[in-house]
Amino acid sequence: MLVATANVLRSITPAEAGAALDAVLDHRPDLVALQEWGPRRRAILRARPDYAWISPWYGENALLARRDRFGLVDARLRLVGGLGLADRDARDVPVLPPRTVLHARLHDRERDRAVSVVGYHLVPGVQRAGAYRDDRPRLVARHRLELRRLHAVVRHELDAGAEVWALGDANFDGLEIPGLVSAWAGRRDDPRGTLGPGSRRKIDDVFGPGPADDVVLLRSASDHAAVLARR
Repeated sequence: MLVATANVLRSITPAEAGAALDAVLDHRPDLVALQEWGPRRRAILRARPDYAWISPWYGENALLARRDRFGLVDARLRLVGGLGLADRDARDVPVLPPRTVLHARLHDRERDRAVSVVGYHLVPGVQRAGAYRDDRPRLVARHRLELRRLHAVVRHELDAGAEVWALGDANFDGLEIPGLVSAWAGRRDDPRGTLGPGSRRKIDDVFGPGPADDVVLLRSASDHAAVLARR
């Protein structure tokens, strides 16, 4: 199974966003999660007919699945954080909007089994030098809340017997999700990071059932590299 995640910066042009997505889809991944992918980019998804997609009007998360392999059972947004306040000087506007994860249940026709995919993008600005920041207690509390609720979604699906994938941008290097394995497990010393060139921070990840056999990074006009992990 080849699974990918890509944070495609919301401020780049539609042409640049389309090129970033095509660079991922050229590898023919089975499942893809996108972040910072608002509804104005739906036309880009419509032009890629080999993939079924879910792109809600709120949340800027999107999920894609190969049409020839997967059938959609259901999909929903799950609230992981409501309207809140940020710490002073942490954001231009010290208000945190509600934040969601996008959850889809699929039927894998190739293996005749249930697959559950969770796309996430957690609140930024919470980590420094590998740890939570002491000077941003509100943001840290919010990140921890979002993470607990993400964990709960994953645990519920694991307990139901589904194969679970959690894909996205945690804005935290070294994140763990109980019951799943990071694509970076055993690769923490890898000099590659998922932010700009030279960064070693691995905040974009593909969590799945067992360690990844291979991890590929793809650079684009976005400030994040896409992550493709094969298991």
